[in-house]
Amino acid sequence: MKKNEKTFTDIVEDYIKEKRTIGYNFEKAAHVLRRIIRLQNDIDHDFPILSEEVANRWIEKTPWENDTNRSQRVSVLRGLGAYMARMGYNAIVIPRRLAPYRDYPYTPYIFSKQELGLMLRAIDRLCENGISRHSDLIFPIVFRILIGCGTRITETLHIEKDDIDLENETLILRHTKDAKERIIPMALSLVKRCRLYQTKRQLFRDFDSTPWFFPNRHGLPYSSGTAYSLFRRALSVAGISHGGKGKGPRLHDLRHTYAVRVLNKWVQAGNNLTTALPYLAIYMGHQGLKASQHYLRLTATMFPELIQTVEKEYGWIIPEGYYE
Repeated sequence: MKKNEKTFTDIVEDYIKEKRTIGYNFEKAAHVLRRIIRLQNDIDHDFPILSEEVANRWIEKTPWENDTNRSQRVSVLRGLGAYMARMGYNAIVIPRRLAPYRDYPYTPYIFSKQELGLMLRAIDRLCENGISRHSDLIFPIVFRILIGCGTRITETLHIEKDDIDLENETLILRHTKDAKERIIPMALSLVKRCRLYQTKRQLFRDFDSTPWFFPNRHGLPYSSGTAYSLFRRALSVAGISHGGKGKGPRLHDLRHTYAVRVLNKWVQAGNNLTTALPYLAIYMGHQGLKASQHYLRLTATMFPELIQTVEKEYGWIIPEGYYE
């Protein structure tokens, strides 16, 4: 080995650093990689290679592990091999079939632009006929926030009056899943709706005594169940079929649709997803990049013309294992 040439250990450390730089915690995977280093040092003496012998030894199933544990372990080595090959090192890349990617058990329904328009028109029509008190004012805005901002239904329904900043065209989400506040920009059309709502909300009885922006007749936030019931009725009016319990579309799929549409725009615009994905994760309120890389897969699936670009340019971003 040449004097200034990196060792296998150095390469692994660089790989871990790259993963953490783009937002992954990577603690469990790093622990597994330390074991791979020990095996590689025994066989190839820390030379900057990932040999077939090391790979074959590593993928052997041990008597005490099940198929899932083995797949997790193998997937870490596959990720390392892909990284080394990308960086120009001599490395075996384990076939994907030996380290299958375990995706989310539910495949989100991604609404088309046309379907989103039909959905909003259906919401408006249903609310005009009266869902609940002042529903014609409240739920058209709630669903436009869900579709246009990618928020969760519970954090949307718990927006407070002081959280809406119409001058700066933003809203603050305080009651979030992970108790982390997020500032969300609003489209001009949504801002106009909110301004009209603020004018008309004076019709609400005891509105000034509640802190909530979307209060029900008791002065409390509406339940997500009320929103879901309206969503199901809107699907029917819009002519969008529902597959039954557990099959969707789900109300939460509006959030998935938002993220996929954002990624689609970024890829088509030629934006660098290496730096953009962490911003999407922060915006969506995710703890790490697992959900964002899931959206990247969905983007390639929903927009076939992008598959080649996504896989060629950004396939390395998507983790191979379960340890993210």
